[in-house]
Amino acid sequence: MSEVRLFRTLGVPLAIAFIFLVFTPKLCEKAIVDAKKRQAVVTSSASSPSPSGLVISSSTPAPISASSLHFPAGLDPARVQYLVEIDQAFAAPMTMAVTDRAPITPLLIERQYVDKNLAPTREGLINVNGAVQSPDGWTVPVAQRKFVGIDRIEDAGDNRYNVGVRWRWEPSAIAVPLLPKPQEHHLKAEFAGND
Repeated sequence: MSEVRLFRTLGVPLAIAFIFLVFTPKLCEKAIVDAKKRQAVVTSSASSPSPSGLVISSSTPAPISASSLHFPAGLDPARVQYLVEIDQAFAAPMTMAVTDRAPITPLLIERQYVDKNLAPTREGLINVNGAVQSPDGWTVPVAQRKFVGIDRIEDAGDNRYNVGVRWRWEPSAIAVPLLPKPQEHHLKAEFAGND
């Protein structure tokens, strides 16, 4: 009786170890060889190679520079876009107070971001980024300015340049029904060359 118990105690773990040490490597090797064969077939049938490394996709359009625009030294389309976008006045969002007559209020109530007393709910505090309490009630951001392109560059003298910029309001997720087709606007910014 003790021999059977000894055989079971030693035999079952040894059989399992034998399976893992002998058959598993062979199965893994076969799977690796098959995967390499499939990869070789896919690589040879691909018409264009996929980009390698970091690929960044952005919703911000690239700065538009017409061939007729001449950028002075120290000023290029990317720098103009960067300097315009970091300007505090340009970066300030369009806000709207949550009042009985405000067009944003029904949208906030529908999504249960404010209650009937126009106080923010838990969902509203989580989902409406940038909401601020003011003396008039709650103020929520409804749109951000978005750089579109450069219209013109004019020499203003004394190494200063007036740059015409196109931009539009990009509505926030809750305000899309309020601004379904944002129009382009123009602004004039003054830059110093050779900085």
